[in-house]
Amino acid sequence: MPFFIISRILKYMNRQFSYKFYSSTNLAWQAMYEEVLGAIESVYWEIYTFVDDQIGNKFIDLLCDKARQGVDVKIIVDGLGSFNLSRLAMNRLKASGVEVLIFNSMSPSLNFRQWWTGLWLRDHCKVLIVDGETSFVGGVNVQSQMQNWDDIYLKLNGKVVRWFGRYFARKYIICGGQRSKVRHLLHPKLNQSLQEVKGNLKFLVNIPYLRKSSSPFRSFYHQAIATAKNSFNLLTPYYAPDPKFLELIYKASRRGVKINIIMPFKNDIKLMHYVARAFYAISKKAGASFYFLSNFNHGKAVTVDDRLGMVGSANLTKHSLFKNHETGVSFTDELMVRDLNSILDKWKNQADPLLEEDFRRPSWTNKFKTWWVEKIKNKI
Repeated sequence: MPFFIISRILKYMNRQFSYKFYSSTNLAWQAMYEEVLGAIESVYWEIYTFVDDQIGNKFIDLLCDKARQGVDVKIIVDGLGSFNLSRLAMNRLKASGVEVLIFNSMSPSLNFRQWWTGLWLRDHCKVLIVDGETSFVGGVNVQSQMQNWDDIYLKLNGKVVRWFGRYFARKYIICGGQRSKVRHLLHPKLNQSLQEVKGNLKFLVNIPYLRKSSSPFRSFYHQAIATAKNSFNLLTPYYAPDPKFLELIYKASRRGVKINIIMPFKNDIKLMHYVARAFYAISKKAGASFYFLSNFNHGKAVTVDDRLGMVGSANLTKHSLFKNHETGVSFTDELMVRDLNSILDKWKNQADPLLEEDFRRPSWTNKFKTWWVEKIKNKI
């Protein structure tokens, strides 16, 4: 047997988990649906946007069926992201035995100042856990208008998934759930077993703090580009880097690192489109190369050379890094990094140079909008 085949087998055996990447929202939905369909013990789902439209109702029907079959089904939705989840859908889920919790609901408070400040602290995580053995993490929401989007979602199988269960239990309690119902996910003996199986995976969790230094995703982005030797690939739908990140682009470029930023030409939030324009010129001058995609891509991913990768829910924006609850996974598994690089390379090859020309030379109207965004971009 050739050496490289033996090497790959050994790497897989040492990994103690399996994985699969999904590069579109529709493919991720299909995989998620199939996993939930086969659930026999539990379905725990934390999601930012969940709407009972044509797509959402398929999942709601399935969740109701599984709950009636005796499967423990718990869902955490964000009060703002899932604002359009109807009361009818909520009642259907609860009547079937599904426990639905809302993170930071939009209900006004008598203390308006405190309510207004807390209003912008959102749960932007997208984590699905099935039977404690399969988990999905990344950027995929559930809403029909997203059906044709490209995205990145990572499926993991194995004992390593227990970490997501512990994380879900903590969020469940924060949202008002009873600790007794998730005590099995918080068993202290899990700590040791998790350390044994994590290996080359690292879990990233962002919980909002006032201090900027306490954002793990910001630290990851900075450290990743600072340690890159040959290439740094960034996939992001919204591009609003901080000054330190721009400085690191410049330094990495001077070291000979190829900085590739992959993003949609237009995104679903018009303001963020003009924010990206405001940062484009300075990033280009610092040494970054841009790849603009005609189809909207909602993915958030990073690869560094062939040795480090990351998939998560956090955008490269100040609000996402410091105001949102976010989750992700970084990994040094060689095969995982190669697979993710293959997906990013495919999107780079699909990029249209003419789109960058349009992005670089906006109309006078767009120039005015970009100028206006320049004045407020540090607050976004």
